[in-house]
Amino acid sequence: MNILYVAHERNLGGASKSLVTLVSDMKRRGHTVAVILPFRSGQVGRSLKEQGIPVRHIFFGWWMMPKAWNPLFQILFRILYRMEPLAVRRIASFARKRQVQIIHSNSSAIDAGARAALRCGLPHVWHFREFGDLDYGLSYLLGKEESARRACAVPGKIVFISKCLRHYYEKEIPDAHAEVIYNGVAGTFLYDKHEAVQNGKGRSRARGTVTFLIAGNFHEGKHQELAIEACRILHMQGVRGMRLVIAGASSALKSSKAFEERLRAEAGKLPDGMITFTGYVSDMAGLRKTTDVELVCSAMEAFGRVTAEAMLSSNPVIGADSGATPELITDGENGFLFESGNAEALADKMRYFLERPDELVRMGTNAYRYAKEHFLACCNTDAVERLYRMLLADGCE
Repeated sequence: MNILYVAHERNLGGASKSLVTLVSDMKRRGHTVAVILPFRSGQVGRSLKEQGIPVRHIFFGWWMMPKAWNPLFQILFRILYRMEPLAVRRIASFARKRQVQIIHSNSSAIDAGARAALRCGLPHVWHFREFGDLDYGLSYLLGKEESARRACAVPGKIVFISKCLRHYYEKEIPDAHAEVIYNGVAGTFLYDKHEAVQNGKGRSRARGTVTFLIAGNFHEGKHQELAIEACRILHMQGVRGMRLVIAGASSALKSSKAFEERLRAEAGKLPDGMITFTGYVSDMAGLRKTTDVELVCSAMEAFGRVTAEAMLSSNPVIGADSGATPELITDGENGFLFESGNAEALADKMRYFLERPDELVRMGTNAYRYAKEHFLACCNTDAVERLYRMLLADGCE
């Protein structure tokens, strides 16, 4: 098959990591692939080129924008979107020259790929990887209902990365247009740490210490402050033997930098060494080998890539009982769910592992086995590949 992917961002967020993994797998399976990016520089383009994947740069706007932008920026954004037909024609022309069979858009935030598919008469796969408003504060320029109507008018399928996200669009997008396929995570995260320790090849946990990890860029929606508050609660209760590692960095947004400053200020009130900030980490798989439990405090994860990565690394996860997180965590088996936004509830779950460190092995092993069966990249690629073949067999081409 000959597939053209249309992506939307410069840096390697969760959606783009999933894209790079998917496209690389498709190439390894013998398919012809190429990716359209709106930006000439950035981590996404570099990662794709390192995999030998052709990248074409065609600038286009989004059909979502931040609600918090001032009116002037919103007007400029709408003007940019009105110029999108120029980019759509270029994408369509590129698709024809390459004899593309399917166009695949990597985010619900963009519609240029869908419009190009309509122009070329090609089937379109549209990955909805975010809520938009609930997780990133974005809103559709045309409104949710009208945007969904236009999405359904494009021959193909809309892929949701969780049942929760599918449910969010239940009224606007009929089942005939929808498919639920969980994200796939690269095998680099696959690590049975408890087996490795038994075979003398892994790192033993520091005696009497449990290391918790929370990973993600500094954004208020990630709620890293809950992890710090839970540590403060445990410390005030006299609980010892815990460490919290906060992995991530702020973005270019002022709000993100201000949030990081607040986090560091709160962490500074606790004893030295209890909380560590790593900054941006390029080797999260390596970092997870040195930690015991992962915290996912986000209120509205559309899937929970961090959760899947942690479980593949044999780390049980304590996650908020909201968004798609409950789809990944079986409470008491491969981790725990806590009441979203409740630091005291989070502290209670952290205390469980501090008081019963042997449970790290049981739950960590369960997490590893469950994630290996459900969240490896090959599972995702198999499902998407079947979807492509179905669309072509149905004569959408």
